[in-house]
Amino acid sequence: MSKVKYNLRSPKSKNNTAIMMIFHYDGDKLRMSTERSINPKYWNAKKQRVKELIEFKEHYKLNQFLEEQSNKIVTIYNELILEFGIAEKDVLKERFLSDKMKKKTKQKGFWDYFEEFIEFKRTQVVNIKDYNNSLRKHLIATEKFYKRKATFEGVKKPSNGFVFKMNQYLTNEAINSKGTKGLTVNSIGKQSKNLKVFLNWCFDNDYVDRFSLKHIVNTTEEVDAVYLKKEELERLINLELSNHNEIRIRDGFILACNTALRFGDVSFLRSSHINYKDGEGTISIQQAKTKGKKIEIPINKVSKKILNRYDNNSPIKDIPSQQFNTTIREICKRAKIDDNVVHYRTEKGLRVEYDYKKYELVSSHTGRRTFCTLKMKENVPIDLIMSVSGHKSYKSFFKYLKMKPNEYAEEMRKYMD
Repeated sequence: MSKVKYNLRSPKSKNNTAIMMIFHYDGDKLRMSTERSINPKYWNAKKQRVKELIEFKEHYKLNQFLEEQSNKIVTIYNELILEFGIAEKDVLKERFLSDKMKKKTKQKGFWDYFEEFIEFKRTQVVNIKDYNNSLRKHLIATEKFYKRKATFEGVKKPSNGFVFKMNQYLTNEAINSKGTKGLTVNSIGKQSKNLKVFLNWCFDNDYVDRFSLKHIVNTTEEVDAVYLKKEELERLINLELSNHNEIRIRDGFILACNTALRFGDVSFLRSSHINYKDGEGTISIQQAKTKGKKIEIPINKVSKKILNRYDNNSPIKDIPSQQFNTTIREICKRAKIDDNVVHYRTEKGLRVEYDYKKYELVSSHTGRRTFCTLKMKENVPIDLIMSVSGHKSYKSFFKYLKMKPNEYAEEMRKYMD
C-alpha cells in the first residue's frame, strides 16, 4: 500500500517555501523537494494542493505538476515491486531523480534559473521590472565589461567574485539618471537586494545548495525626497488639463496623496475594494508590497469625486510607472511647483550636491509621502496614520516624513512660549 502526500517545508513562513513530497510505502517513507515553492497563503493544507484563486494564476499548472509527480513515484514504486519484489528507499529515490534528469538536456545554470524566476514573478502581484529590466541589464553589463559570466560559483565567491565586480561596475561605469557614470548608493543597494531575492528563490526551490549571502550588502542612505504642501496640492487639483491621459495620471496622483496608497495599489484599485455605508466610504485593499496586508482607508471628498469619475475603479489602470512619473512631473511643472531643492547623494564614494526644481523630484512615491507628512502636520495621531498607510514600524514611517529642518522648527514654534 502506497500513498503520496504534500506539505510545505515552512508552513508558517511569510515568504515562499518549498513544496515537499512525502511518499509512504511498506511502512517506510521518502521525503523529497518537488523543486517548486509557494507562499503558504496560497496553500490548502487539508487538500495538499494549491488554492484555486484568481490572484494566483499558476494554481492549475502547479496542481497538475503535483499530480504528475504523484503518478510518477507510484509508477516507479510498482515497477520496482514487479522487478525485485521490494522497493528499497535508495533505489526508489535514485530512479525517481534520474527519471527527472532524463528530461533535462543539460544541467541548468544561473541564467536558466533566472528565466524561470522571471516567469514565476509574472504570476505574483509585483512589478517585475526591477528584476526583468533593471537587474538583468546590470548583470549582463557586468558580464560584458569584465568578460566574466554570471554563475552561482562566481556569485558565491565573497572575495573578488562576480558580486564584487558588479558593485565595481555599478559604482564606476553604469550610467545614472543624470547621464554620468556611477549609480547612487541606494541604486546599488537595490540591485543587491534584488539579486538576493533571486538567490533565495533558488535556495527555497532546492535548485542550488544554500550559501552565505553576507557579502551581498543592501547599502542605503537617507535621501532628500519631497512632498507637496497643501497650497501646491490645490494648484495641482485646479490646473486646467484637456489631455485624457494627463487627467487620469493627475487623478491617480491626487488619489495617492489622499489615501497613502502606493502606485501599484492605486493601479490595482477596483470597484470591489470600495464600500459605502450610511454615506461614508472606505477602501479595503490588500497591499501588494507588504505581502497581502489588508488596510482600511476612509474616503474623503476629494477621493470620492475622483473615484466617481471612474466608476470606483483605478484612474491609472494599465499606465506604466515610467509614463506616470514623466507625465506627473510635467503636470507639476505647469502647476508652478518649482521651488528650488538641493539634493545630496553619494556617487563613487563622494557626497555630491545637485540643484533641482521641485517638480523634477516628484514621482509616484510622492503621493504617499505627501499624505503621511500633511497628516502629521495636522497633528493626526501617528498610530492612526500608520493604520491607513500600512507602515509596520515607527522607523519606516518616519522615513516618509519629508519636512525640512526649518519646517520642523516652525511646527515646534507653535508649542513654545
